[in-house]
Amino acid sequence: MDSLNEDPKTSERRRKPRRNSGARVWADPGGILPVIDCKIIDISEDGAQVAALNGRPLPEKFMLQHEATRIVGEAHVVWRNGPLVGVKLIKR
Repeated sequence: MDSLNEDPKTSERRRKPRRNSGARVWADPGGILPVIDCKIIDISEDGAQVAALNGRPLPEKFMLQHEATRIVGEAHVVWRNGPLVGVKLIKR
């Protein structure tokens, strides 16, 4: 399909290639709010697709944390589709 006829909803717009993950992580909204159990569907150097496992909506910004001590990065939601979100990752 040439670029003039591509459907913008399905065309690839990522700048960096993503790799499948499946890693279990937590979305930590900060403050006294509880963490949200999630799974990384795929991830790149500067973004990820994340699924909330309990159906709770993810906030617009949160810390994405893997295990007790490893911070993946600060996540900023750029799109939503039900329990899935696409996030831009800002490394600390």
